[in-house]
Amino acid sequence: MSAIRYGIAGQPVQHSLSPLLMAIVCDHLGMDVNGKQLRMELVEVDSMTDALAWGYAGAVPSPVEWTYTRSVFGKFRTSALLSKAVEAARLVKHAAPAFLPVDGVVEPSPAASRVEGLPTRMFEKEIWLNLTAPLKHQLVSSAVMSVDDSMETKSVNTLRWDGRGWWCGGFDGEGVVDVLRHHGVVPDKHVLGLHGGGGGARSTASAWAKLGGALTLLESRRVLEEGVWSSALCNQPAHAVVDFDDRSEANDNVLRLSATYGPMKGTVEERTTLLDGRLLDGRWLLVAQHLVCWRRLWSPERSDELPSLGLLMTKLVEAETVLGAYA
Repeated sequence: MSAIRYGIAGQPVQHSLSPLLMAIVCDHLGMDVNGKQLRMELVEVDSMTDALAWGYAGAVPSPVEWTYTRSVFGKFRTSALLSKAVEAARLVKHAAPAFLPVDGVVEPSPAASRVEGLPTRMFEKEIWLNLTAPLKHQLVSSAVMSVDDSMETKSVNTLRWDGRGWWCGGFDGEGVVDVLRHHGVVPDKHVLGLHGGGGGARSTASAWAKLGGALTLLESRRVLEEGVWSSALCNQPAHAVVDFDDRSEANDNVLRLSATYGPMKGTVEERTTLLDGRLLDGRWLLVAQHLVCWRRLWSPERSDELPSLGLLMTKLVEAETVLGAYA
């Protein structure tokens, strides 16, 4: 497989678990994580122009320490600890029982994810980039080829430079759909409640509405503007809630998915228990949308080799626990 330069761009980015997920999935696919096949960086910028400049320049002006190793990528400490974490994840062959999907859930079809015309490793080096706040709404360019409507809905969270041009997509919404489906909530049978009006919320509203789902807007810091989802809005009670506003509300009768996550301590078993239940930590969304990035944009030709959502969650917990022992 070709050499990949991967970055997570936005502000702040030092707490992001995306690099750990990237390393775990690359290892799962047989790539040399600490070799010449993968190079990772935290790209702390507040403009899309600066994020793309990183892609072209090949380096960040001010390296950022990763919270989980207290060192920058490329330094010995981060490389050594990342190797230990990935080795632990490699030993995980099955999803933890707590992370298995509800009965009857079918994993997303790899074939349905493929995009017509997207190259499959025809260039020696590529750049893969994830975007977080405040960049998701900033990319609007005819020079970038989009695999979905993310530029129109201002919700781009993923880019790929294939050696010839830039491709982009917005996969937060598809990640939400996958997480909720994993827990038995599907668009054609359930109403989704939505807190938030930013890029992640717009992506979620678009993905849910396209699958025929109904949406009810809940109290938010930012109003969700009109869009392709407008006809799907209703006033019915929500069967599940997605929270992009980091609220602390809880309702045992309603499945609730947070878009944020924070530091976690404890053993693998203790962490697994915290991630199970009706209040879903943002790691669920992070893992799901990361898998969508691989299926839809980064490496769709290897979709059938990717770990399942439950297995990748299990691997992440194992790897994060290892890093936590050295924090």
